[in-house]
Amino acid sequence: MGGMNIKRLAEDLGATPLYVPAGWEHLEVDSVFASDLISDILVSEGEDQLLLTSLTSAQVVRTAALVGIVAVFLVYRRHAPPELVAAARDQEIPLFCSAITKFEACVRAGRLKDLP
Repeated sequence: MGGMNIKRLAEDLGATPLYVPAGWEHLEVDSVFASDLISDILVSEGEDQLLLTSLTSAQVVRTAALVGIVAVFLVYRRHAPPELVAAARDQEIPLFCSAITKFEACVRAGRLKDLP
């Protein structure tokens, strides 16, 4: 999955921004990683990844920053507690929320990788 634009992904996944740093519209991801386990996120491979998760603890954003994840998308219409949004702001990691399932988000992201 090379060079997928975060803004386009957010639009296609019906995601609402909870926190976005300046210039976020130009960020690109090379791959998508879906997990609800911090231990899996810690051992994820690849750079410039997008994380799809239903985890809502601030630890997910801090872990994402540690491994170089570009943006975090909450799925399943999860409510983001203030601590999670604050962690995204502290780490300068775009954080979005989408009502779709993780499976549907993966399918949509996969379709986008094949588009010009």
